[in-house]
Amino acid sequence: MSSSKDINQKFNNLRFILRNKDKESIKIDAHGGYSILFVYPPDEEKQYLERVRSEYPDAYFIDVARQFIEFIDSVGFDDFVDNYREYASEPEKLFKSESSKTDFFRQILNQIESAGKENKIPVLIRTGAFYGTGIENISIMDSKVVQDLPLPLIIMYPAAIGGDNKLKYLNFKLASDYRAMLVY
Repeated sequence: MSSSKDINQKFNNLRFILRNKDKESIKIDAHGGYSILFVYPPDEEKQYLERVRSEYPDAYFIDVARQFIEFIDSVGFDDFVDNYREYASEPEKLFKSESSKTDFFRQILNQIESAGKENKIPVLIRTGAFYGTGIENISIMDSKVVQDLPLPLIIMYPAAIGGDNKLKYLNFKLASDYRAMLVY
């Protein structure tokens, strides 16, 4: 379990970035991206999400798990199950289709774009829901929508730094932090 000191330090680091870094300096630090990965232990998600909501009440929160449910509802549960079975070995074809304008990936990008139009900080929460969809955070970070935002995208990221000093999404899947500043 993280200490209050660790949590406070992470939020202080995030606050410093948002107050003191402009778009270009974030992009330099994020290797061309305009995102911040806010890393926290997956088993402490509730605590971190409560804290980010209290620290940034005016942010535009995008609950990936809720968006996932809305996506399934829009397709219809039975059709979703059939499609999922059909694309089980290639889930990205179901969730991130080049030919569809209504896939799950596009739905998330539309929410991020809405945050930008409202000039609010977009914050992706409950991002563990991406697991199994074939949607990688790097795809979101590299999108034109994120690059064009007036304020950086914050991705609340359930992960840990392993003994090998590598970031591991949900504590087991090797993660890419290449297009984001890391707060951990």
